[in-house]
Amino acid sequence: MLKKYRKKIDKIDKKLIKLFEKRMDVARCVGEYKKENNLEILDTAREKEILENRVMLTKNSEYKEYTSEFLESLMNVSKKLQSKK
Repeated sequence: MLKKYRKKIDKIDKKLIKLFEKRMDVARCVGEYKKENNLEILDTAREKEILENRVMLTKNSEYKEYTSEFLESLMNVSKKLQSKK
C-alpha cells in the first residue's frame, strides 16, 4: 500500500516541478521588468493579496495553514530569483 501512495506522490511531484519551472520563468520576467522600471522586488501588498486569495482556494480547511506556508516559501524563492543580477 505504501508503494502505491509513493507512486502517486511521484506523479504529482513531476507535475509540480513542471509548474514550478513555468512559474519561475514568469517570476524571472517579472524581476526583469521590475529592474528595468526601477521597481522594488518586494511588494508587500501584492504578497498579502496573493496569500489571502490563494488560501481561500484551498477546499480542505485543514490544509489552509499549509497552503499559506507553501505559498510564502514559493514567493521567497521567486524573490530570490528576481534579485539575482
